[in-house]
Amino acid sequence: MLSEATIALLNELHFRADAKRMVSLIPLGSIYWEDEMPDLLDIAKLSDEERNMIWGLFGIRFKIWDDQQLAADDKSFWEAARSEVPDWPLFHRLALSLDDRKAREEAERDVEKEFEAFFGDADRVELSDKPHGVQEFSATFDLTKKRGAES
Repeated sequence: MLSEATIALLNELHFRADAKRMVSLIPLGSIYWEDEMPDLLDIAKLSDEERNMIWGLFGIRFKIWDDQQLAADDKSFWEAARSEVPDWPLFHRLALSLDDRKAREEAERDVEKEFEAFFGDADRVELSDKPHGVQEFSATFDLTKKRGAES
C-alpha cells in the first residue's frame, strides 16, 4: 500500500529507547517521538497522498492509544503498512505510560487553544476529511476588514 519512496524513507528510521518525546502542532496536533518522524525536507519530497498516508498512520495510532475499535479500512491499512515497514518506531509505541498520557493530554489542549486563537479571527474555516482520519483545513481572512481597536 505504501509507495517505494515512503517505504524507503520510513525504513531509515530506527527505534531508540532514549528518543525525545516531541509535540507537533501541525500536522499531528499531539505528541510523537523524534525517532518516528522523517526529516521534514524528505517528507516534502513526497506527494500529498504519500504524506497523508504517513499522517494517517499516526492518526490510527492515536485511535489505538484511545482503545478505539478500528474501522476495517484503517485496520487493513495499519496491518499492510506494518508489514512493509515493521521496524518503524511508530509501530513500537502502541501503549502510553501515565507520564506520556498526561503529556499527550496537555499537548492536545495546548494545540486546541492555538487553533482556536488562530481560527478565531478567520472569516471562513473549512475542514475536509481524508482517509484514515487525516483532516485538511483552510482558513480565509478578509484583510480589508478592520479588526479590533486601532492603535
